Amino acid sequence: MSFYRSEDEGRTFRFYAPIQPDGSHADRADLVAVGRDVALVYSWESPSLKASSRHDVYFQWWRYQPDTHDWAPEPAVRIFNADDSTAYTRALLARDSRGRLWVQAFRLEADGSSTAVLSVSTDGGASFQLQANLGRVKRRGGGRLLSVGSKLVFLYAMHDGFEPTRMRIRSDSDPVESWGDVKTAFSDGIYHGAALSAVADGEGGMHLVYKDETERLYYRHFDGTGFGSRMLLESSRDWAMQAATTRVGRTLYVFYNVMRSAGKAYEIHARTLKDGRFSDPVVLDSKRTFKGYPNALETLPEGVDDVPCFFGESPDDNSRGNMVRVKLDGPGGGDSAEPPRPEPSDELPSPGRELFRDGFSRDSSHGLGSDWSLSGLWLANGKRAVSDLDNTEGSNQALAPLSRCRDCQVEAWLQHFAADEAGVVLRAQGDAFYALVYLPSGRIQIRRYRDGKSTVLAEAASGQSSAWEGATFTLAAWGTQPVRLAASVNGQVRLRVTDTSSAAPRDEGLAGLLTPIAGIWFDDFRVRALED
Repeated sequence: MSFYRSEDEGRTFRFYAPIQPDGSHADRADLVAVGRDVALVYSWESPSLKASSRHDVYFQWWRYQPDTHDWAPEPAVRIFNADDSTAYTRALLARDSRGRLWVQAFRLEADGSSTAVLSVSTDGGASFQLQANLGRVKRRGGGRLLSVGSKLVFLYAMHDGFEPTRMRIRSDSDPVESWGDVKTAFSDGIYHGAALSAVADGEGGMHLVYKDETERLYYRHFDGTGFGSRMLLESSRDWAMQAATTRVGRTLYVFYNVMRSAGKAYEIHARTLKDGRFSDPVVLDSKRTFKGYPNALETLPEGVDDVPCFFGESPDDNSRGNMVRVKLDGPGGGDSAEPPRPEPSDELPSPGRELFRDGFSRDSSHGLGSDWSLSGLWLANGKRAVSDLDNTEGSNQALAPLSRCRDCQVEAWLQHFAADEAGVVLRAQGDAFYALVYLPSGRIQIRRYRDGKSTVLAEAASGQSSAWEGATFTLAAWGTQPVRLAASVNGQVRLRVTDTSSAAPRDEGLAGLLTPIAGIWFDDFRVRALED
């Protein structure tokens, strides 16, 4: 376990110093900044847990050295000492408003249950005193210990059990040994007890994003006494999905990974919570790679240009990989965090003259013919166009040069067999374009692509009874300042949105087809101009 240091806002990192070199002893750290010093605890973390005398919990100070602008470690202090019959895991650290340091961990018991143990230091980490246990769960435990203004909140749940999430609260003004009773925080459990991200809201409460036992992502707010109702953030389900949160002033930034192909292809999405309203999701990284365990800075000062997120990327979930950085624009860095506004329900422009049409009624094992410009691999089988490459570096894209237009609509029948996303494209010029994308979940999205990144402008149900069904998808775009877009499935309008961003593709471009994988069917491609 080591520190890596960045001096360019997380764009690059270099090895800085080892924390604990024995990989069989520790695999997880929790840090708290105290002025320029860093307090940390480290403990064992692994997919499995068994008794071991090596699975202890340690506290350590890393003190800032003003002369060298470096940090130097003080000797580590062992807080919880395991033996051959037990183990400690998932240690957490919090500093309350009185400056006391609290360390919580889960102790493995002989029957497989876990006990939430606690220790506190009232002398700045020089010594720790064991406190009464905070709770117990039937299996391996997980949770969060967080200081929220003048209170300390302990939230906990367990692995593989549909039980309520529980909590305990204490006031910093109460005697050290005083904690409130165990009570139910909310009725649903938390996946593995630990699939969560929480941050103090700066006003005595807490923002919590968690994955429940059904593997869906939810948000709840803690107001200082209890949690409010939950809000669904992501309905797709996957064991690897996790969230990471950052608070900037009163705005919450939520990053999370979304599965497109289990164990192989994931996206990084982001949403913001501002004035009680969540933005639509923005796709920050859609490369076909496994993306796991996103992490983010707990808080950043108001006015920052970037809000970064870090995650592990690899070819699949069983391979080694690298840490990758993505970012969402902060309050001082543009408008990508602002959600588009829904289009009012006025009439859509009517389709007019036909600009281009292709029914793919020809056999060609190499491409789609001279009327198409291709990336990836495509073929025509006499009945339809078929994508022919699983493209890990981008997407199969087919554009029709004769379709160049600005105010127009594109439609095509497609069938993706619920395997991966596919869709139609408008205003494609360079790396900028709009797309209507049909997801394997059966939902649809209108996206804006630019500089290799995509932004979800709107999302809705497709109206299809099964994602295996083929359907005709239509995307229309008109106007320049702003650009208005509408999406239809089998002739029924499902989405309308206005794009006011400076990144909006405003010029004429090409229409076409898009998918990242092989074996997707397209037919009855048609592009028509729109009439006022």
